[in-house]
Amino acid sequence: MKQRSRNPGEKMAFSYAWIVLFVIFIGQIVSFGMRASFGAYISPWETEFSASRTLITSISTLNFIVFAVSQPFIGKLNDHLGKNIVPSVSIFLLGISLLLASQASRLWQVYALFGAGFSIGVAGCRDSVSGAIITNWFVQKRGLAFGLTMVGSAIGQLIMVPANVYIIDRFGWRTAMALFSIITMVVAGPLFIIFLRSKPEEKGLKPYGYTEPENYDPQAAAETTDTKKTLPVLSIFRLKAFWAIAIPYFICGFTDVGIIQTHLVPMAEGRGISRSLTAIAFSLIAIVNIGGTIITGHLSDHYSRKRQLAAIYACRALTYVLLIFLRSPALLLIFAAVFGIVEMASVAPTHSLAVQLFDKYSVGAVLGVIAVSHQLGGAAGSWVPGFLYDLTGSYTAVLAIAVAVLLAGAWLALQIPEPDRLKQR
Repeated sequence: MKQRSRNPGEKMAFSYAWIVLFVIFIGQIVSFGMRASFGAYISPWETEFSASRTLITSISTLNFIVFAVSQPFIGKLNDHLGKNIVPSVSIFLLGISLLLASQASRLWQVYALFGAGFSIGVAGCRDSVSGAIITNWFVQKRGLAFGLTMVGSAIGQLIMVPANVYIIDRFGWRTAMALFSIITMVVAGPLFIIFLRSKPEEKGLKPYGYTEPENYDPQAAAETTDTKKTLPVLSIFRLKAFWAIAIPYFICGFTDVGIIQTHLVPMAEGRGISRSLTAIAFSLIAIVNIGGTIITGHLSDHYSRKRQLAAIYACRALTYVLLIFLRSPALLLIFAAVFGIVEMASVAPTHSLAVQLFDKYSVGAVLGVIAVSHQLGGAAGSWVPGFLYDLTGSYTAVLAIAVAVLLAGAWLALQIPEPDRLKQR
């Protein structure tokens, strides 16, 4: 039976797609929020396990590597199994890993549970899986849906970093980790099981914005996708344009989720700034992130994306100059406000450029490879500062390195061969 055409001015009825998006949104809060709180656990773990900073931050390095490597496989598994199997199992794996890690008596147990188990759980709740589910459920307002998931990540950082710091300082790290593991399984777990589905067809529904077959033809979409897979995705490694995007995105991960999420708390603590104030700084970063992400997403549709990326990396280099001279709470808050503008701002122009430049390939596979470069940058940004800190007793060397590589990233971004049609928007 042919579906009734919808008049342009007619409002669509409430769609179940928004419920699916809400569940994913909650998943982003708990998964990204807990991952962003890693820095709060560094000092307690150093004391608990009598370990060096290199050993402790290597847990974060392992976390990023496992996350990056497991995403493509988990994404394919979700496509194969469908329903809510992969994300539901993943959210409980995340929670169980945290609960068991809270009882760890040896450092290797934290490596296995937080570095590996937790990371696999996060991979099943984020990026490849959540992105595929959103793509399946939204024909219209897909960009808004993706943007809201990023807002969920920012809110996770806003809420959970200061909450972890507060609970750790008053009740210990074991209590904090156990509490958030229980919250994950009791709040997010049931939502995933009851409401989440990978495809609208699994509930006998259509995607949000579906009107008539001529407006949304799954077979035609599949044929379009097949034409983009005529070139093997690994051949992009021979293209200079790919490296002009991937290397800056590696630097982005190095100076974002690597250095800042892992080391800002102990770095500020070593400069005489309280952990509670650093938690407030993380909250400020998250608040500004929300506005920065929306603004840069809008700008990427209208202005030169490569120049936008160059400006983002150059501005981030300036924020690291502030960290080199960090000695006061006021300077930390200034850093947080400026860094928040550019922390997630690189995502929209990077993805938009990749889609435009590599449209002859499988776009999803290309974005997956570029995402791996970001995660590997995060892994390096977790381990290198810890190693240099143990070697020199200071973070100054790695902060200077960060300034240099960010300026190099800005220069590389300007080398991206931006399509003419983007320059004219």
